[in-house]
Amino acid sequence: QITETSAVIEQKDAARASWIRGISHDIRTPLSMVLGYASELEDNDALPTEARQQAGIIRRQGERLKSLVDDLNLTTKLEYALQPVRRETVDLVETGRQAVSEVLNGGLPDRYELEFSEDHPGCTARMEGDAALLRRMLDNLLRNSVVHNPQGCHISVTVGAEDGRCTCAVTDDGKGIDAVRLDALNRGADISSAQGGEHGLGLKLVWQIVKAHGGTVQFRQAVPQGLEVFITFFVRYDE
Repeated sequence: QITETSAVIEQKDAARASWIRGISHDIRTPLSMVLGYASELEDNDALPTEARQQAGIIRRQGERLKSLVDDLNLTTKLEYALQPVRRETVDLVETGRQAVSEVLNGGLPDRYELEFSEDHPGCTARMEGDAALLRRMLDNLLRNSVVHNPQGCHISVTVGAEDGRCTCAVTDDGKGIDAVRLDALNRGADISSAQGGEHGLGLKLVWQIVKAHGGTVQFRQAVPQGLEVFITFFVRYDE
């Protein structure tokens, strides 16, 4: 009976993963069309200003939807070990710098301040990991701070290596997350369906990526307010 039950569970898990992959794939084509036409309308000088602004809203919300679909697909792959973690030497300091630069170059509104710093300048943090996943981890953290603090906030990214480990902290002074959801995030639980759980999927994916690399992550209240995400990896580094 135990064997049969286990087989049924595995079959259901496989069906769920397959369904999510299929839905993610089917959404891509119509979503790409929506984004493409919205961008054309937004850039069309012949349209009234209000119409162009509305097209811009459609484009931004479409990009957010695309990001959510990508997160859903990736978190499913990691949960069911469908995506192997590619191992290569990654400079986490450079990865952090690139993630910050991309957000800044993408037209970050003036109400946000974003800065990058090194804990130990001159000490290059290198780790064995999947560069694409680590970049996605940082992108999700930065996007979370921006999306959930529409009033604006200050965001800092700090990376450093010391004593055979690398630390990465992403901190904002926005509205933060309450203690109950922080506890759920620290346990790797899915809070996307909870009240105010719009933080859930993207931050759960951060937790999964860190764990896939053998690291640790802490979600905690920043002082005096906001959210701090503190990540530790075992690395090798050079002076």
